[in-house]
Amino acid sequence: MSESQPPSNTDLDQEVTLEQWSSDLLALCDDFSQFSQECAFLFDALAAVAQEPECITEDTSEGIRHVNFWLKYQVIAYREKINRLHSGWGILKRKQ
Repeated sequence: MSESQPPSNTDLDQEVTLEQWSSDLLALCDDFSQFSQECAFLFDALAAVAQEPECITEDTSEGIRHVNFWLKYQVIAYREKINRLHSGWGILKRKQ
């Protein structure tokens, strides 16, 4: 599964450049594309398990819990990255 790393944006008090912002945006898009593909696979797998409830063992249940936990924190990380990029874009627009 993808291991999302925060964009390399510096603190907002430091210089935000269009080049760095663009690079971070492209990296986020690439990372999110991979995450989206992983989600599609996981959702198909969860749907298959739901079709066969008798196969849901304690281990299966624990795996589903783990995947849900991972998804939750991946989405939180993406929201934080988007917020940082949004703030950086505001700084760049004010510079112009």
